[in-house]
Amino acid sequence: AGNTFIMPRAVNAQQAGLGVRAWFESLPPISRTLALLILLFTIAGNYGIISPLSLALLWQPVIKKFEIWRLVTNFFFLGKLNFNFLIHMIWIIQHSCPLESQTFQFEPADYLWMLCVCGGLLIVSTFFTGFVINGVPLIMAIIYVWSRNFPEQQVSLYGLVKLQSFYLPWAFTGISMLMGQSIVPDLTGIAVGHAYYFLADVYPLQAGRRLIPTPALLKNWLADIGIRGIAPPPREVERAGAPQGFRSFQGRGRRLQD
Repeated sequence: AGNTFIMPRAVNAQQAGLGVRAWFESLPPISRTLALLILLFTIAGNYGIISPLSLALLWQPVIKKFEIWRLVTNFFFLGKLNFNFLIHMIWIIQHSCPLESQTFQFEPADYLWMLCVCGGLLIVSTFFTGFVINGVPLIMAIIYVWSRNFPEQQVSLYGLVKLQSFYLPWAFTGISMLMGQSIVPDLTGIAVGHAYYFLADVYPLQAGRRLIPTPALLKNWLADIGIRGIAPPPREVERAGAPQGFRSFQGRGRRLQD
């Protein structure tokens, strides 16, 4: 996908460590935190530091033992530490970071709210899919929302085929099928990503009102911990009261009222 976030070159081991740290710190804060949590929990689960079952969305412990962390931790485990894990970590960097730093550049809370909405929809979907781990569907939902915001961007599929980013989620699903993997997680993520896209973009454009506005509490909390969007240009300020445009095909950034 895009080449916005590229690992810096280094000359020696010390520079390599500093280079990786500088690169990691340059990532948008929400995407950086998401990638770090997935990395840490997946490593911890594979090396026996914590049990993957303690991360899974199991309803009996949630309801009877009030283990509510499972509602969140089920998104932070990607299974075995293999090539598939590496690919999904790369996908987070390639697709979550541009969404946060460009589409949601004026209000990072909107991006965190997008993750919360997609996470909530995925939890509801578990009553139909039976999934207890939802890391892959969440990543696929992110990729789908990204593809809707950058539909005209040309991407290279493993250096073999070039295609428009609009078709990327379906290409990834096709590859999963060719590799003999279940495509249900991919399709679930695509469905959830489209549901968010419809609720956040299509419906407000057609109905003139928003169904899932970002809570002010979330915006205030992020501001309190120092996560703020960039100042909008004067043109965006002037348009703050104007009707919402069809921004999902712009890949630029949300207006102030989004």
